[in-house]
Amino acid sequence: MTTKRILYVVDDEAIVRASITSLVEAHGDFECREYSSGDSFIASLDGHEPGCVVLDLQLEGLSGRAVMQALSRRSNRFRMIVITGFGDFTTAIEAFQAGAVDFLYKPYEMRPLLDAIDRGFHLLEHGVEPPLLVAEAKLRLSRLNPAEARVLAGLVAGQTNQDIAKAMGLEPRTVQVNRARALAAIEAPSVLAAIRTATVAGWPDAGSRWR
Repeated sequence: MTTKRILYVVDDEAIVRASITSLVEAHGDFECREYSSGDSFIASLDGHEPGCVVLDLQLEGLSGRAVMQALSRRSNRFRMIVITGFGDFTTAIEAFQAGAVDFLYKPYEMRPLLDAIDRGFHLLEHGVEPPLLVAEAKLRLSRLNPAEARVLAGLVAGQTNQDIAKAMGLEPRTVQVNRARALAAIEAPSVLAAIRTATVAGWPDAGSRWR
């Protein structure tokens, strides 16, 4: 059995697969295995060696979502980083709830992709997020007041501003203000970045106390 970390690259664009393979193999001791469709990857899924998967959601044939759900049921053997050029916020939430390590929009910077891959292998090999990242994420989340934390917990759960407002008995505008303050407090440039921080810290479990 190979001692290299195995990265499966599932994308229907050859140039994307080649780019990721070149980048990752230059980054460390990795073996990249490329697949041009969800069907070809899934066909022998249970025979694949454990590893991380960079998965494009827009695939011909079997959809990326179907592959994502199959991987979600095998999180002890695979960790996935989802990439897409057409996803929305709801899709990102769906990916995180399915166990994605990260969700990146195309075109993405290579550093976040490499960081996500490193996190994925740490989770696969140790069962937990890297301790320093967890400590930093928890420190940032500790800056939130209860209302801000409740709003962020709702976002992590996939709730809309209207859903959160109804649950908290607030006006939607007040929820928007708390959301903006929450992002500023944890130094998140976007809602997706805030959800990423919460996920590293162990939410939604950690955030459930605010619901």
